[in-house]
Formats: sequence, C-alpha cells, structure tokens
Amino acid sequence: MGKLDGKVAIVNGATSGMGRASAKLFAKEGAKVIVVGRGHNDEARARGNKVVEDIKAAGGEAAFVACDSTKEDQVIHLINKTIELYGKLDVLYNVVGEGKSRPLDQDTVEAWQYTFETTLLTCFLTVKYGMPYLLESKGCIINTSSVAGLMPVLPNMYSYGACNAGVAQYTKVLAKDYAAKGVRVNAIAPGVIDTNAWSHAPKGWLEKIIMDTPIQRIGQPEEIATAAVFLASDDASYITGQVIAVDGAQCLH
Repeated sequence: MGKLDGKVAIVNGATSGMGRASAKLFAKEGAKVIVVGRGHNDEARARGNKVVEDIKAAGGEAAFVACDSTKEDQVIHLINKTIELYGKLDVLYNVVGEGKSRPLDQDTVEAWQYTFETTLLTCFLTVKYGMPYLLESKGCIINTSSVAGLMPVLPNMYSYGACNAGVAQYTKVLAKDYAAKGVRVNAIAPGVIDTNAWSHAPKGWLEKIIMDTPIQRIGQPEEIATAAVFLASDDASYITGQVIAVDGAQCLH
C-alpha cells in the first residue's frame, strides 16, 4: 500500500529535475498524477509525455497537461482538466521557479519581473484556483522555495533570493489562514540539487557551494521527491506552515 493511495496530485514543473522525480515517486506511492509543464514547443510536450509514459510503464496513472502557470487562463484550464479527469484534487505541488544572478548595476526590471512571475506568481495562481477543491478534499499544498530565500547563498542573487523569500512567507500565511479549514501548506527549500539548472553556472560556483555544504555533496532530485511524498502523505498530518530545507545543512554553515 502506497503512502499516497487514492490521492490526486498536480505536480507543476514535472517534466524535468526535481519535479520529474517527484511525479514518478508520487505515482509509485499510489497517486494519480497530473504532470504539468509549459508545453510551449514539441520538445517540451515530448518531455511531459515521456514522464507519463514512464509512470504508466511502472504501473502508475498519470496525464500530461500543458500549462504556463504564469498565465491565469492556462491555470484555470489546468485545474478544470484535473477535475474533469479525476474528479478531485488532494495535493498541489509547485516545483517551479527560475531566476538569474547578476550584479546590481546590470540588473533589470525585466529580470525581476521574470523571476517574480516564474517563482511567486505561479504559486499564487495555482493556489487561488486549486484551493476550492483542496478545501473539499482537506488536501495539502507544497510550494518550492530555496535556501537562497532563507539566507544569502551566493553573490548577486537579488531577485531570486527575494522572490523565494516571498514563497516562504506566502506559504506561512496560507498555512495560518487555512489550517482550521483542513488544508495544510508547507514548502521545501532545496539546496543545490543535481539538475540542468546548474549547467550554465559560472565556473567555480558549484565547487564553492559543495565546499560550503557540511554534507560535502550536492543533492539528488530523488531526495527532494522523498521529502515531498512525506509532506503530501498522512504521515505529515500535523505539519503545516513549515519551510523545510533539504540542503545538506547548507543553511547551518
């Protein structure tokens, strides 16, 4: 018997990295999974469909829904499609957020707007339109922040740090407001995880972070997925309003 048997979960940002690992583990633990990705081109849609194929091949149940979750109309379609396919929503997991580090004198309004939209606005829109169904199911929300939102990790992470701090605070406010109504809200703050996001990092950054991380390695997407499954499960029924760092003690350095 899986930890998520009978649950319907949206995994927003499920076509790569932490989201992909989480979607697969959610399905392995018994959830019906809505695999969400932007689907803005053939390659992106193929990645989403591949995650669904992998889940089904392993005996799970999933469907791919293309959605740019910075767009209100597309988020409304995502929620409606989820209810059309599976009749309810138990878990909303946002594994989204992008941003670039740049010196202050080179930073731009456009860069801040992009980081805000992909990191914080996506959480607002999915929560706003998913909440009526989560209230019905007494479900839960898991947002993705970052250790960069909890402490200064690397130089010049202005917009990324600020927006992820916003995700953390948004999570706490939601948790307080909806606890008595039966909806739990938590966030995961990953440290440096082995994903494509680091493929374009400036030379020496990754090595420096590993040196500054007490556990002396980077994390794996599956380690984030394990934390997400726990928070989505009934094992975490008394946990809400928490921002859990999965970071190899980087925050303690």
